[in-house]
Amino acid sequence: MGKISVLYLTLYGSRVGGGEVQYEYLIKGLDRKRFHPIVICPSRGDLVESFISEGIPTHILKLPRWLHIQSILTKRLATQKIVRFAREADIDLIHSDYRMNPYMLAVRRELSIPNVFHVRSNMREKHAKCYSLRQASSAVSIGYKYRDALIQDGMPEEKIEVIFDAVDISKFKPERSKTNILVQEYAPNAKMLVGLVGRIELAKRQLDFLRIAKDILSSGREAHFFVIGDIYSKQYLYKLKAFCAQNELNAHVTFAGRRNDMPAVLASLDCLVTLSGGSVMIEAMACSIPVIFATSTDPSKLHIVQHNETGIVVPETSLNFVTKAVIALIDNPNLRSTYGIAGRQRVETHFSVTQMIQKTEEVYQKLVSSKNS
Repeated sequence: MGKISVLYLTLYGSRVGGGEVQYEYLIKGLDRKRFHPIVICPSRGDLVESFISEGIPTHILKLPRWLHIQSILTKRLATQKIVRFAREADIDLIHSDYRMNPYMLAVRRELSIPNVFHVRSNMREKHAKCYSLRQASSAVSIGYKYRDALIQDGMPEEKIEVIFDAVDISKFKPERSKTNILVQEYAPNAKMLVGLVGRIELAKRQLDFLRIAKDILSSGREAHFFVIGDIYSKQYLYKLKAFCAQNELNAHVTFAGRRNDMPAVLASLDCLVTLSGGSVMIEAMACSIPVIFATSTDPSKLHIVQHNETGIVVPETSLNFVTKAVIALIDNPNLRSTYGIAGRQRVETHFSVTQMIQKTEEVYQKLVSSKNS
């Protein structure tokens, strides 16, 4: 058997979020002796440039989001484009986010090749049906929570592989001996630097983060709060800034925007707060930064943040739980250090890029071998 040609459909041409970074790790790290990656992106951006710089065939082809298309004709024309491309490129397997599954299924039917969809976040009700997920050859879930949701929606368990996100531990690492880049650029006077990372949008809950900041400052603790991430919703950003102005938080909150130096930024924090999860938790842990994670999931079922070991897991039902967790870390520097060291060790053991790539390659090999047998 020759090289396996894998076609990837990305949702963005830039590193909009953690999902794009994970695809970048995977696609650039594939064993080129066994796999030949080809990428389709909807627009140009830093993700496209990264692939091109590695000699990975990368093409710009805008495929409208399936549920956003009202016209049957538009769907048919978009589907024909991707099928034609896959046929001409002699693709053996196609992989993308679950929201691109209808396109992948069209390619699968026409070319008789397997497809893999990825689940990185909570799916909305009826998405499994709308995207015909049960018809896919295989699914990759980044956590047991999403796997269980797929099973509940009727996806056969044997079709689902749980493969956790990863981090480049050679880039994301503790850098306490170097200059703190956040202090250097923004010069906050506070002794504690608390950050939340994510696109500026409602789903990332930055407004709740600011409410937590207000309560912590009201308790008399010294801290500076960083909202880090690209602007996805200008309207939401205006709301956040208005909240800061109304509650006299401007001197204590910095909107750092999108950063291209995230390893240094995360290593400069004293604590990461996340109200929506994501691979940034792994990146922070790799930098020996403790993580506070608000979630509805039972802490014993979490694989990334280990409660009272690498950070603190709190119920998402009340912001007061998060406030108390941050205060606990402010008041106890030794606890921050203990959690940070344990976090780095856990990442080195469980979340290496090499492990993630190898497990994904095994999924590909199994699917293609089954097709050819």
